Amino acid sequence: MQKRLKTSMKASAAVAAAAVADLAVMRIFLNIAVERRCRFLKGQRDRKKACRDEIRQGMEWMEKQKSEAVTIESFDGLKLRGHYVKAKEARRIMVMFHGWRGTWKRDFGACARELYEEGCSLLLPEQRAQGESEGTYMGFGILERHDCHAWLNWVEKHNGSHLPVYLYGVSMGASTVLMAAGSALPGCVKGIIADCGFSYPDDMVLNFGRKHFRLVGARTVKRLTRWCRRMAGFGFDDYSVPEALKDCDIPVLFIHGRADTFVPCHMTIQNYEACTGRKRLLLVEGADHCGSYLKDRKAYMEAVRWIWEQNDGNKAE
Repeated sequence: MQKRLKTSMKASAAVAAAAVADLAVMRIFLNIAVERRCRFLKGQRDRKKACRDEIRQGMEWMEKQKSEAVTIESFDGLKLRGHYVKAKEARRIMVMFHGWRGTWKRDFGACARELYEEGCSLLLPEQRAQGESEGTYMGFGILERHDCHAWLNWVEKHNGSHLPVYLYGVSMGASTVLMAAGSALPGCVKGIIADCGFSYPDDMVLNFGRKHFRLVGARTVKRLTRWCRRMAGFGFDDYSVPEALKDCDIPVLFIHGRADTFVPCHMTIQNYEACTGRKRLLLVEGADHCGSYLKDRKAYMEAVRWIWEQNDGNKAE
């Protein structure tokens, strides 16, 4: 009897220890996934030094451009910062959203100069809880889609020449602009460019959790979602890109690298198939996450010009 009791107590202790360890891993995951202050990514290398030469040179070019510092207020009272680089003879405005734990300079360093030279004024917001923008939690596009509309309100007020406006996002920024299409966009918005965005935030959580944390199963994702909702005010299953695109009525360009090891390529295919409007899909062989422009610049810009040609005029700012 005493032996069975000891065995039972040991088993209970093991189960309790495993449960505590599981909770600790989930807490670490949420800190990395959504919190601005990440306690578990200490010692990150200098990202600028780690960038490819083309990106670093592009970042240096962006730093030298005359830009207007912009501040707006989000739907939940946060001050969001951005940078507006006005082209001399602008034909359009690109509103460009960087990705998860990204920066406006690094994520668009490779392509910004070419866009500018093609006649694009560039509005580069800093996503909530990143860079100089306020906020404690990132929102996997679920919260940022509302910020996208706030930035478009700013554009409408400052777009005196009534230039066509295009939303452009990479990684989580791509999911942000696609989710924003789920609510009525201003008439000035003529198209969307989404580079390597995810489809369902909870699927992205499941994929990332399995790969890096050995968190498996839909039940674990549901627990993470409940915890995130209590902590950050949103759940990973609150919204998705396919849901947003079911009534999309503007042209959308979907781009993804086939060698993407961070956001699976099939997620962009899901988004493409869900989109009900005019659309085009560019899958770039050998391109990793956010690497399609550098891998095949010609095909990338040809696809971008397709979006412009759908509605673009020849107006100058």
